[in-house]
Amino acid sequence: MDNIQRFVNYLLDPEAVNTDLKSPLWSLGIEYSPIPDPPPPRPASSRPLAVPQHITVASAQSRLSSYLANASNALRKSSPSPEQANSEGQPLPEVPELVTMSWPSAFVQNIGSKLYMTYRTDFPLIPRTSNGPSLITVGSLLRGQINDKAGFTSDVGWGCMVRSAQTLLANTLIALHNTQPGSTEEKNIISWFADDPQAPFSIQNFVHYGWIACGKHPGEWFGPSAAARCMQITCSKFKDPSLLVYIGGDAGDVYEDSFMRVSGGPEDFKPTLILLGIRLGIEKITPVYHEALKFCLRIPQAVGIAGGRPSSSHYFFGYQNSNFFYFDPHYPRKALPYRADYESYTDDEVASVHTRRVRSIKVEDMDPSMLIGFLIRNMDDWKDWISRVENFQGRKFIHISKSEPMFGQGNSINTDGYVDLGLNRRRRSLSVEPAGNDSEDFEHIALGDDEDENGVQELESEDDGELQDRKSQMDEDDIDFDKCAT
Repeated sequence: MDNIQRFVNYLLDPEAVNTDLKSPLWSLGIEYSPIPDPPPPRPASSRPLAVPQHITVASAQSRLSSYLANASNALRKSSPSPEQANSEGQPLPEVPELVTMSWPSAFVQNIGSKLYMTYRTDFPLIPRTSNGPSLITVGSLLRGQINDKAGFTSDVGWGCMVRSAQTLLANTLIALHNTQPGSTEEKNIISWFADDPQAPFSIQNFVHYGWIACGKHPGEWFGPSAAARCMQITCSKFKDPSLLVYIGGDAGDVYEDSFMRVSGGPEDFKPTLILLGIRLGIEKITPVYHEALKFCLRIPQAVGIAGGRPSSSHYFFGYQNSNFFYFDPHYPRKALPYRADYESYTDDEVASVHTRRVRSIKVEDMDPSMLIGFLIRNMDDWKDWISRVENFQGRKFIHISKSEPMFGQGNSINTDGYVDLGLNRRRRSLSVEPAGNDSEDFEHIALGDDEDENGVQELESEDDGELQDRKSQMDEDDIDFDKCAT
C-alpha cells in the first residue's frame, strides 16, 4: 500500500525541472548559480577548470552563452542529417549534458543537508479526546491506514502542519549549531524529533501542548498560530538546544521591547527564533507581497516558512524567480524511534529525515497563510536583521516598532487556526511554567504585559466565558490524554 501511495504522489507531484538558467537559486540565504555542472571529462581530454559553487548571474549567463555557442558550432560541423545517419549507419553526436537541465550539484547537496520531517506510521499511541475528530476518514481508508480506536498511531491526513513546523525548528537548530550531515551532533538533533513522547519535539508533545495551550484536539489540523505556540512551549520546556522563541504580533509586527525581554537583552542575549504568523491575502498571496516573501528566504537570518497549498502544509526553504522550493511532508514513513544513545541511529534512520528531491510551486499557487521564521543568533545579528528589514525596497509586511501597544489595531481577519491580523478586544495571556514543572493546564490568565516572569511570550485567549467552557471540557479529557506525555 505504501508503494502505491508513493507512486500516486509521484504522479501528482513530479520532481521540479531546471528550465531557468538565468535566475539564481536561493536556499536560506545562500545564492547558487542555476547552471548545471559541466559534463565529466572524457578520458582523453584534460580535466576542465572547476566551476565555483557561487557565481554571479551575469557570470553564469556569460558561461551559458559561450557554452551554447560552442555546442551549436560543433553540432553544425559534425552532425549528419537524420537521413544520412540512417543510410550510412553513423550515430548522431552526443547531446551535451546541459540540455538535460539537471540541477547544480552544490544546490542539491544543500537540499540534502537539511532535515525533513514527514508523516510517520506505527508510532506510540496519541490518545484521542472525547470530542476529537474521527479516527477513520475516507483518506485513511483509501490508504489502508486505520488508527487504533483509543487514539492515533499515525499522523497521516492531519499532521502536515506539525511536520512542517518540526522541519522549520529542526533546520533552525541545524543552522544554530552549524551541524554537518552525518555528524554526531546531527544525530543528537534528530533524536529530539523522534516519534516518541521522550523526544522533546516529538509529534506527541506538539499534539499535547496543542491541546493544552490552543484547544487543538489530537487528530485535528494545526494552523500557523498553534504550530508557533507549540514550538515556543517545547523550546521553553527543553533547555538543551539553548533556543528561545519570540512570536511576533499582529500583521507581522515585531516589538523591540518584548523581543529583548524574551531574548535576554544586550547583556544576556540568547539565540532566539522569531516566528511571524501572517496571512498575505484572502485566497492567494497578494502579488504586491511576492518580493517581500522572497526577501524572507534570501537574508542570512532566514530559516524557512511553514505554509503550502490550501489545507496542505509544506516547508519552504528557497526560491528561483517565481518558483518556491519546498519539502512535502505528505509521504508516510515508519516511525522514527527515540534513542537515548543517538549515535546508534542507523544509516537508514538518518536517511529517512533527508531528501535530495527538488520540488517547487509557483508563488501564485501558494496559500496566503503561513508561519515565517528568522534565527537571531546575537545582538549584531539582531541589528543586521532590523537594518535589512527597514531597508527593503518594496511593499513590506514585517513592521518593527520600539514598543508593543496595549490594544490591537482592529480590522481582524479571523480564520480558524491562523494568526489574527488585528484584535478588537483587550489581549489576555497564557503563561508557561518553567522547565521541570509538570503542571499541564492553564496556569493563570491575566491582563497586562504580553510576557510572563519567565520571558515566555503570552497567548491571546478567548473571553472569560469561552475560556471557562473550554477549560471544563479539557479537565474531562486530560486524564486520558496526559498518557501521551508520560
